[in-house]
Amino acid sequence: MLPILYFSLLDSSCLTLEKSNVIIESKLIITQNMVLNETEVRQKLANYPNWVTSGQSINTTYKFKDFIQAVEFVNRLVEPAERAGHHPDIEISYNKVTIHLTTHDAGGITQKDFDLAEEIQRIIKGF
Repeated sequence: MLPILYFSLLDSSCLTLEKSNVIIESKLIITQNMVLNETEVRQKLANYPNWVTSGQSINTTYKFKDFIQAVEFVNRLVEPAERAGHHPDIEISYNKVTIHLTTHDAGGITQKDFDLAEEIQRIIKGF
């Protein structure tokens, strides 16, 4: 029998119940896929100095020593993107990598984009 999921939008709490016994209690992340307004995006971008907004995405470009290093960087993005279930649009032009983040299913910029941007910031520090 599948568990029954109960949640409240008021306090973001989530309970999974099976046969009337509480199995799991956790926080439901409602805001993860909500499109951010322009003010929210600008405020968040203040923490990401190399990132800019363009239309419905946040973008950055990194320059590397050569093509090999650029591809190595892109390869390091695969695991965190897969883990997050959030895949950036990536352009490679010799030693430059441009990353575009948007939440396609939400139709704009969401917290998921900033979460992945944070991970990308950590990865770039290794280069």
